[in-house]
Amino acid sequence: MENHSPLLHWHSLYHAWLAEVFSSAGAANVIYVLSVLLVCVGVSVLLYRLGKWIIFNGTDLLIKRRASHKALLALKYNKFFTYPAYYLPLLVCKCNFDALLSVLNAPLPFLSKIYSLIAVILLVLMLNAALNAVVYLNKRSKHSKPIRGMVQLIQIVIYFVAAVVCVAILVNKSPTALVAGLGAASAVTMLIFKDSITSLVAGVQLSFNHIVRIGDWVSLPKYEVDGEVYDITLTSVKIRNWDKSMSMVPTYNLIVNDSVKNWRYMQEFGARRITRTLAIDVNSVKFCTPEMLERYRKIAGVSEALKRIKMLDEVSTIAPDANLQNLTNIGILRAYALFYLENKKEIRQDLDLMVRQRGSMLSGIPLEVYCYTNTTDTKTYEGIQSDIFDHLIALAPHFDLQIFQSAMSEG
Repeated sequence: MENHSPLLHWHSLYHAWLAEVFSSAGAANVIYVLSVLLVCVGVSVLLYRLGKWIIFNGTDLLIKRRASHKALLALKYNKFFTYPAYYLPLLVCKCNFDALLSVLNAPLPFLSKIYSLIAVILLVLMLNAALNAVVYLNKRSKHSKPIRGMVQLIQIVIYFVAAVVCVAILVNKSPTALVAGLGAASAVTMLIFKDSITSLVAGVQLSFNHIVRIGDWVSLPKYEVDGEVYDITLTSVKIRNWDKSMSMVPTYNLIVNDSVKNWRYMQEFGARRITRTLAIDVNSVKFCTPEMLERYRKIAGVSEALKRIKMLDEVSTIAPDANLQNLTNIGILRAYALFYLENKKEIRQDLDLMVRQRGSMLSGIPLEVYCYTNTTDTKTYEGIQSDIFDHLIALAPHFDLQIFQSAMSEG
């Protein structure tokens, strides 16, 4: 009580005065306790409101003077400044109640423990609000990073430490002694919470390696997931699919068990690949005759395409039946398609570009277009891809080629 000697002196004087006024000692004690409680409540409410007013108005003043101080706004939004205002009323109540119990010679040690527990809880709430402010700022940052998992890990550590400290206060033991005692139960704890611990480790790995970030476009065929990462926690990743549904994928499965395709790097590169095939009916493929070749040359771009493969001059000067077999109608279409892509402004010319034949299949001869667009926007990309194949499908009959279609039974 040495720290509260002036307050204790005033409490003693006040209790002695009440004892003189009231003839009954019991009545004096009751009036003394009720009056002290009433004063403590009134002063506590007043100090709380005053402290809150000072903190909030001071914060608003700083925000106005420094408009770029987003951290203060984030802390205010997450109610960080609400909790410090409780400490002064808590201190007033503790000092007065300690003095009251000393005057009445009625020590209640558990009351001091309650004060300590409340102080620890307030500190935990302040730290939790500060961490939530960090997540809040990160979400609104242009370079958002998946820190939610790391923040949750820190919060778990804070909760664990706070729980140990609270138990230590209640049982009057050192927190280090309690932690040492938990070592014996660690094996059982790890066995029970194996999946949760594994998910925590996977979440930390996800945060450090930046495998997936909020806003990334990811695909997980196993879970039929294809969409944008909406939120990342220590235990799961929330993905908003393009059909506007929401999928929850366990972090452990995302990192360890399954492979995830992240399209972020494609978007950063600024080009998106087209690999799509056009099925040609094998029965329509034939060698070119001079008449066919002359007809094909009237199609805009065919002559330029044939010059690129250095066969047009050879065909024009050598006897018709000797070397015309070097040219087929599907070969001319392939050369034309390559020429068409090389002159299409939406196609990246500095990246791989080819029109190739894949292995023959029961569904015809696959003629594959392999190139990159100069945009990653999905709508624009799909439009470019559709334009290319609309053109090739419409042009195929001009080369005496038929697009393969499966026979469909009637009725």
